[in-house]
Amino acid sequence: MFKIYNDIKDDNQNVIPGLTKLFIEDVDENGTILNSLHGPTVVPERSGILFIVDDWLIPQLDKVQFIDGVLSVKDGEEIIPPVKTERELQREALLKQLAELDSQPAE
Repeated sequence: MFKIYNDIKDDNQNVIPGLTKLFIEDVDENGTILNSLHGPTVVPERSGILFIVDDWLIPQLDKVQFIDGVLSVKDGEEIIPPVKTERELQREALLKQLAELDSQPAE
């Protein structure tokens, strides 16, 4: 499965690493995405629908469908999220700890 986000920027208006915009321009009768644009700075020039998703989803768009306003995985398909390295997991844990420390009042 994959997640759809509400915003591509954090509270400080910085683009969140790992997120991208997915703008769907056209789908066929089965919900297969025919035309789309993607990237953190995409500016659509025609009508369509915009989602904010993890950037690793883009290479797997052939496994995704858009039906009745919902972005979902096609039947029989599986979205494979990237496997994080031990270093990435440690970095995330440290950044989380740092954010928690920064949010505490100064003593």
